[in-house]
Amino acid sequence: MKAKAILETILYGEDIPALRRFYEDVIGLEVRRELEGQFVFFHCGESMLLVFNPLTARTKPVSFTSAPPHGALGAGHVCFSASTKELEAWRKHLGGHGIAIEADFEWPGGGRSIYCRDPAGNSVEFAEPRIWGLPRRSLRNKKLVVASHNPGKVKEINELLGPFGVKAIPAASLGLPEPAETGSTFEANAALKSQAAAKASGMPALADDSGICVDALGGDPGVYSARWAGLAKDFALAMRNVEEKLQALGATAPEKRRAHFVSMLSVAWPDGHIENFEGQVHGTLVWPPRGKHGFGYDPMFLPEGRDMTFGEMDPDAKHEISHRAVAFRKLVDALF
Repeated sequence: MKAKAILETILYGEDIPALRRFYEDVIGLEVRRELEGQFVFFHCGESMLLVFNPLTARTKPVSFTSAPPHGALGAGHVCFSASTKELEAWRKHLGGHGIAIEADFEWPGGGRSIYCRDPAGNSVEFAEPRIWGLPRRSLRNKKLVVASHNPGKVKEINELLGPFGVKAIPAASLGLPEPAETGSTFEANAALKSQAAAKASGMPALADDSGICVDALGGDPGVYSARWAGLAKDFALAMRNVEEKLQALGATAPEKRRAHFVSMLSVAWPDGHIENFEGQVHGTLVWPPRGKHGFGYDPMFLPEGRDMTFGEMDPDAKHEISHRAVAFRKLVDALF
């Protein structure tokens, strides 16, 4: 026989409340069970991290089981998987909590690790899976849920995924609800949608949160770009709203009508793993809108160095330069 996977990892520390705060508030793990002064159990992807007080674990079984006593002397070790981009994010996040990075280096065979300590002195590592030669996650020739109820967005994503043999399944065709976009950033909203779809479908899910940010409007409509179109998703109305606000500011010259599109792509797996990819394209806003292609604010957006709006470009021309195409190129580099 052959064991299939490691189900749980155990660490020890006497200050259970401090360890709970570290792994829940700093590392972001979900608490599954706790017994005051004895243990706290966390869920992480497809595994569990169990933290025990060695003073009680070595002498008696926990109250609800007949598991034998156990324990360890000295500092333990746990390693969390992280991509190259995530390692930088973890460095900043840990630093923001006043947690020192003990080591940061590249392994001779490739891959990087960073290390810190938890409140009990256990070694906590974040590392790229390639340090062990583990295969990276791939979406090639896989089924993928597209977590969007926007027909135009689903069509464009399908056109971008097609060359990689991906079978894209619209969330609506599976009867999946469209979660409320309660995040304050494109990344938060994209992750919310991809994780909900992956959990509900049991398949990898791709979500996009995108919008247009107008410099003269302080970045609005930004994450609220779709809301400016109202419940009827009337983007002609949304474009008029943008234009009226620009006119009220006297923003008629091109240099006062600068804007950029943002696309945040989020891919989530049922085990909780998630990867995000951002793309941007800069340009100016024209009035009246031009062209019948694309969707959303495309007819009023003129990309830098081009003489046609996104609404005037055919799909192939738009896919060469669009914000979503930029994000997709990053996604392809990482997952195909």
